[in-house]
Amino acid sequence: MFSIFSFNKNILDAGMLSGMTDVHSHLLPGVDDGMGSAEESYQACRYLEKMGVKRIFLTPHIMEDLPDNHPSFLKQRFDTFVENNPSGIEFRLAGEYMMDNGFDGQLKEGMLTVGDNYVLVETSYMAASPDVPRMLYELSVRGYCPLIAHPERYLYMPLEQLLALKDRKYAFQMNLMSLAGVYGKDVQKRALFLLREGHYTFVGSDIHKLSVYQRALSALSLSKDDRKALGILLENNRNL
Repeated sequence: MFSIFSFNKNILDAGMLSGMTDVHSHLLPGVDDGMGSAEESYQACRYLEKMGVKRIFLTPHIMEDLPDNHPSFLKQRFDTFVENNPSGIEFRLAGEYMMDNGFDGQLKEGMLTVGDNYVLVETSYMAASPDVPRMLYELSVRGYCPLIAHPERYLYMPLEQLLALKDRKYAFQMNLMSLAGVYGKDVQKRALFLLREGHYTFVGSDIHKLSVYQRALSALSLSKDDRKALGILLENNRNL
């Protein structure tokens, strides 16, 4: 007999963003390829607050190609952003670190973390540097936990290789927009697999542009079981 509970439901209609802590966002204006102006960012914050989001980690890109994005500069921009923000959302400053030639210098300078010790890291979507395993190890021995951003998007990496990173106790962060198919069907398929198999620890929006995120949310419908799995990640986020 076909159960009514097998029907998909939109995550907004299900109220899943109510009380959300977002661990990955590009809302800090004018520092990377995310929000270009304070007004654009504040507009997004007002929308997110209306959807029920309570806390957001601002995670600007930190990489060799953005030499200004070091902690002291970003903290200054963060303080100005928070002081003038019209929403009631709580903000924290972290970073999304590209594992590139500048990574070792950033590690020496000190990392902006998600929570107490998670460091959000990413690789290129084309291929990872052969030095990535060493970089992840260096993070670990310094007491950080690598939090691998949107692993579902690294299609160059065979699934077995990806899961080997999880075996090393590194955490995985899923993009909500991956589930909505924003990055293509292959990424969506991998995200659903990793979600259903319990490989993710956290979930983030990875919001760069409000309009893109709004379209993704309006298209994001999940089964009861998938909503339950997503709910576990959202609870993990809240506990950070």
